[in-house]
Amino acid sequence: MVLLIIILVLPYHYWSNLMSTPNNPFEQIIIPSSAPSAWPPAPIYWLILVLLIVVIGLTVFLIKRHLKKQKIIKQALSTLIQLQQKQVTFAQLNQLLKGVALQYYPREQVASLSGQAWFMFIQQHSKQKSQLLFEDKSTFCKRLYQQDSFCTEQDFITAKQWIAEFPAQLIQQQKQLKTGKKNVRV
Repeated sequence: MVLLIIILVLPYHYWSNLMSTPNNPFEQIIIPSSAPSAWPPAPIYWLILVLLIVVIGLTVFLIKRHLKKQKIIKQALSTLIQLQQKQVTFAQLNQLLKGVALQYYPREQVASLSGQAWFMFIQQHSKQKSQLLFEDKSTFCKRLYQQDSFCTEQDFITAKQWIAEFPAQLIQQQKQLKTGKKNVRV
């Protein structure tokens, strides 16, 4: 037992005496009782955290909005396929086109369009502005209000093309409006 105490205590006394010798260069160093804390972080880290949260939130918002618009187009195209399998009138096809337009424009701007105004809206929001989508204006208006005017295969092809291109065409027109406004101010 005494031997065990000597073995355990002797090294401690030996090293402690060694540390207190005047030849020890580290004797004057004072070790703090506690290390400095990392909390609370510096204000720049709070700013970085807030900016990171804003960027993540904005990214999630934009992705959700994009997915919602893609879902609208997919639903419209699947509805178009269902209409193609049935024998539908030209007016029913235009109801689908107007429904797509209502998803992107305010109701006040699109819902009241009919006849020639609706034809012009479709043409303005087409990629091929020089080529008429649904024949000419007068034929379009006649077919729109005839009950026995059934859709042709070309009508469905044109409608599918218009639905698929509508969001991209809308973005392009918005960019043109923004650049047009910039040019007016200069």
